[in-house]
Amino acid sequence: MTSPRPSLEHASPLARLRDLLDYHATLLADARRNRAFLRALRKRVRPGTSVLDLGTGTGLWAVLAARLGARRVVAVERERLLVPVIERLARENGVGDRVFVVAGDARRVRLPRAFDLVVSETVGNEGFDEGIVPLLCRARERFLKKGGALLPEVVSLMAAPVRVGVSLRPALLESRSFRELALHVPHLRPAARLPYLARGACLVRVDLRVARPPLALDRLAARFRLRDGRKLRGFALWVEMELAPGVRLSTRAASSWWLTLLPAEPAGRGPCTVDLELSKRKRQTRWRVVVRRRGRSSVREHAPLFAYGALGARR
Repeated sequence: MTSPRPSLEHASPLARLRDLLDYHATLLADARRNRAFLRALRKRVRPGTSVLDLGTGTGLWAVLAARLGARRVVAVERERLLVPVIERLARENGVGDRVFVVAGDARRVRLPRAFDLVVSETVGNEGFDEGIVPLLCRARERFLKKGGALLPEVVSLMAAPVRVGVSLRPALLESRSFRELALHVPHLRPAARLPYLARGACLVRVDLRVARPPLALDRLAARFRLRDGRKLRGFALWVEMELAPGVRLSTRAASSWWLTLLPAEPAGRGPCTVDLELSKRKRQTRWRVVVRRRGRSSVREHAPLFAYGALGARR
């Protein structure tokens, strides 16, 4: 989830620990995220509840669940350097006897069907890019008791047109050709307030309580009405979650996730209708922007492959 995870595969133990602590400090500092998950846990955890936290990180939700009265909490984390962190956090909060840490991959761990609540915050910047659908579907079938709950329950990918595009300022050299290439590459931006040109629209909504993998993300579409197409510079993508009844969280308002910006060219003077068509296959992102005005339409295709092809053609 959140800002890009540190690449730790070949790092030394000291560098791994440094980057892990820096990464998780960002998560722990996200007040909106923390308040929303705490509200959801309060709705789900009762004295005697058994909780499974998959991909627990520093163990925040596992420890909070125990403090709220959970009888037994199992926290699964594949990063072994974090195991003593979780155990120490549990002891400091007086719940070390009820939080049990399993060092392993949440996608492969073997546990009994003995949990009333399964929690996982493996929600990427674009919702599904960290595998939350297969992870929670497996957990639902193997670990969750009949009548148990998932947290989150629903994950949606949202989009809206924005006035912010690819910025190359201050430009020390003529950079038009680079900007043309950059129009074909998704960009990450901090989840700060952006100048939106229309209300957000849902590209896909997945109810994790009933979903079945694999998840198809190759025909996502939304339509927007713009007052002046000249202001269009791209489309922002973010995630909205339904954590528990009455508890929602938008990554657009959180500080530990990033927005994805899909660049687009201005759509011309005056009112128009703009369609965004998005396809994500095998980790490849393609998007099409269709502009409609007075019975006419124009289509603009975007994909990293186009930029690569353009570079190859010029060599």
